[in-house]
Amino acid sequence: MMMSHGFKSSKKNFTFGSWNVTVAKTHIMKSKDIERLGEELNMPSLPEMLFGDNVLRIQHTEGYGIEFNALDALRRVNNMEDSVKVACAQEWQESRADSEISKEVLKPFDWTYTTDYRGTLMGEGLQIKVGKTTERIDMEKLKAREHIMFFDEVLLFEDELHDHGVSMISVKIRVMPTSFFLLLRFFLRVDGVLIRINDTRLYYENGRDYMLREFSTRESKVAELKFLKSEADLEYIERRLKLDFINGEAANGCSTEENVAVMLENLKAIKAKHLLLKSQVKDIAEAQQDSMESIRSNFSKVMELVQHCQQASDLEAESLTELEKESAVVLGSTVPQTTGGREEN
Repeated sequence: MMMSHGFKSSKKNFTFGSWNVTVAKTHIMKSKDIERLGEELNMPSLPEMLFGDNVLRIQHTEGYGIEFNALDALRRVNNMEDSVKVACAQEWQESRADSEISKEVLKPFDWTYTTDYRGTLMGEGLQIKVGKTTERIDMEKLKAREHIMFFDEVLLFEDELHDHGVSMISVKIRVMPTSFFLLLRFFLRVDGVLIRINDTRLYYENGRDYMLREFSTRESKVAELKFLKSEADLEYIERRLKLDFINGEAANGCSTEENVAVMLENLKAIKAKHLLLKSQVKDIAEAQQDSMESIRSNFSKVMELVQHCQQASDLEAESLTELEKESAVVLGSTVPQTTGGREEN
């Protein structure tokens, strides 16, 4: 289902040092403008929800900067018939052979609207200079808790791919006292076929004379994700339950000893100790069995020797006591039949 969006026009501005952040959001493009743009881009169709006037702009006081808009994003869509993206369309079409619209999907362009758009540089005489670097965005800094002074998100376009998936691109920004961070994300899901994500991250730290921009692309077949998703769901449920326990017990004022989450951790430790003891008991049982086998063997040999002595001598051995007979039975040995007493002269 396509996301529900309000179409009330709005414009926001926020100043961060020498930078000005502008966010403009308005209604979907009109049909006649979409037709004109389709002809310009040589594309037979455009996304169902195209916000051609939406923009997120970061501009320096000297005029240069970078902005993110839907039209430039669409210009990065491959409109060639021999595109690699069309191969995915073929796979999708074969999986939907019984669908009436499947034959209408293959067009001489990338029908998924996949784009590697990374922003549009601004400035007539002066622009941001782009260069390669080994420096990377410090994600640990972004994890630090800072007051968010400004936040907004802008949808550029979205399409449901004839009710068989979703293709969308949006950009959001957050400004903290020490920096600002922007994420442009193209997300594609073709039902039963694949999921693709193209991310552009932009980071600026106060006092620096440069920004860091990183681009990444990820893609996986749906079949490959099913198993990973089941494991991830279980991990999420476990973490969620633990968090709920912690929050719930804390709200109820329970002591550490009564906290269910702590109890679960203790239970995990007990389980580990149990497994260790179980392993040790197994080793002891095996050693005990070996010892019993050795005792049985030696005891049987002794009993045989006693019988032999009885037969070769005029003396008779004293009868075994009841306790000795029970022990012999436990050891699985045969007790010789003897009569009590000694031979009289």
